[in-house]
Amino acid sequence: MKRFALSLLCLVAFSSPAFAAGKKVIGYYMDASDDYYKAGFNVFKVLATREGWEVRDVVGQGTAPEQLDACQNFITQKVDALVVVQNSPQTSSECLKLAAAAKVPVYHLTHNPPNEPGLAGFAGFDWVYDGELAAQSAMKHGVKRVIMIEGKLGQGTAAGQTGGFLEGYKKAGKDIGNLLNSVGVKGAGGKDLQVVFWGSGGWFADPAKKVMQDAITSLGADGFDGAYVQNDEMMTGAIQAMQEAGLDTSKYWLGSSNGKEKSWDWVEKGITTMDVNQCPTLEADIAYQMIKADFAGKPHKKGIFVAFRPYEKSNLDKKSMIPWKTDDYIAKRDAKAFKYDINDPVFRENPGYK
Repeated sequence: MKRFALSLLCLVAFSSPAFAAGKKVIGYYMDASDDYYKAGFNVFKVLATREGWEVRDVVGQGTAPEQLDACQNFITQKVDALVVVQNSPQTSSECLKLAAAAKVPVYHLTHNPPNEPGLAGFAGFDWVYDGELAAQSAMKHGVKRVIMIEGKLGQGTAAGQTGGFLEGYKKAGKDIGNLLNSVGVKGAGGKDLQVVFWGSGGWFADPAKKVMQDAITSLGADGFDGAYVQNDEMMTGAIQAMQEAGLDTSKYWLGSSNGKEKSWDWVEKGITTMDVNQCPTLEADIAYQMIKADFAGKPHKKGIFVAFRPYEKSNLDKKSMIPWKTDDYIAKRDAKAFKYDINDPVFRENPGYK
């Protein structure tokens, strides 16, 4: 809470001079001190600073009141725009009403916000398709018995990935039994896919390590073909659990998402099987471009599915991968080593936001 309080004090202390100078000021709220959120913020701040904007951030500790308080404070300070990585859609709805009344545009990242007045833009990934890509890889490698380590149970991003994975098998004509109606039920499934162990790692390594340890204890080394571990931090824990149990990870299908730089090495060395280059850095870049377009009075899509791509050892090309590290991202962006322009057709319109 100290960082939260200090951030709010900074808002009060430094607001007047910036506005007197006519500088654009962006309020940026993140629900937690998650490395995913931080990576996006760092890139956003670099790009915004190039425009001469001031960016003020508040980082919460995963509670709804913090988001509401931060948004109220930003609005009181008359910021020119708000960027939010939300705690919940319900809290965001309250914040959007306040912002709309004050005529402050709000832009959301990562988690789907309510499509209500005040929402000027949303950049996020197609989490369902993310899961489908993992399923395609798993089927290619003959996976029928999978351990499912979700991010945060009940959160839209995690549920999307899980649903996409299961749908991927179903769309391919595979027998998955009643899995779509039995999320979280150990052993549910059909002859082509059975989820032999479910668990939530909360997007962090240590809880995911505990889930994998429990799965190995319960199932034994021969009781599963692979694991879908929904982000790279949780995969770090899952790998540790398997290695400490004496298991050779290359003998199993291991699929994840995020596409952090360390996962490039995992895939290259065969420690894991596949990942998805799905980067918060590019996500935040899209939000920056939305705000820039609105400041200039130019139209843009309200909701955007940020582009990503899956990779295995056979198609890994590090030179064209999108980095998480700020300096590397900016350098590759400046060199046009990947697509980032909001108007490029690779950035699909999210049909849920018109």
